[in-house]
Amino acid sequence: MTHDAPSPHRPISSVRITTVALIGVVTAVSVPAVAAAIAVSSPVTDESASVPIAATGPITRVVVLDSESDLTITGDLSATGASGQAEIQWKGEHGPRPVLRQSVADGVLTLSKDCSCGGCGPVDIRLRVPRDVSVRAVTSDGRIQVMDVTGGVDLVSSNGDLEGFGLGAGPASFRTTNGSVHAAFDGAAPSIRLQTTNGDADLVTDGRTAYNTTVNSTGDELKDVENIRDRLSPNVIVVSTTNGKVSVK
Repeated sequence: MTHDAPSPHRPISSVRITTVALIGVVTAVSVPAVAAAIAVSSPVTDESASVPIAATGPITRVVVLDSESDLTITGDLSATGASGQAEIQWKGEHGPRPVLRQSVADGVLTLSKDCSCGGCGPVDIRLRVPRDVSVRAVTSDGRIQVMDVTGGVDLVSSNGDLEGFGLGAGPASFRTTNGSVHAAFDGAAPSIRLQTTNGDADLVTDGRTAYNTTVNSTGDELKDVENIRDRLSPNVIVVSTTNGKVSVK
């Protein structure tokens, strides 16, 4: 099933821009004095609208594509479906706006931004889901935060931090530029991969599982690796960062 965002909207801020051309006077022997004044005024307004997100269960996987803003996903033991809301933003009271597409197929909830109307803007999303779902999320200029989800996570952002807390035994991947990665696990994920540029990488394992651990950073003095390590372990940790500190515990 597919739902389009509703049309009501509300203004959240307004800025008035006024340009004034001052009177210029030119005097010459054979030319009379000339004066001119130009005044132009035009409003520029940011608009937003709240869009409900509701998907009946069972939901086993959540995919969020191109939200271009902050995204928060929280696992809930009592949930079978997914619920939450999105805050859609655009320029101009009557300007084109993005549409949040929502669909469910074979237990997979997909949320994606549609800018085919000719305009676009950020979409903040807050979502509550079953704890055992897996999550795939991609955004830009925003933070992704996933909490208390036991399935696998695959998080990608640019110019934003990635955060995962209370994660479970599913494989985990975090990739960002100009942002930090913070991940903490309650379960024994078989594969944990953190990659960032211009940001710190902070990883906390379940404290019981041994990992074949590889850390690549710009300097040895920036590494703090204290987790249980075993080169023969089938469980793998790979952490890569540039211009950032690394902590693995």
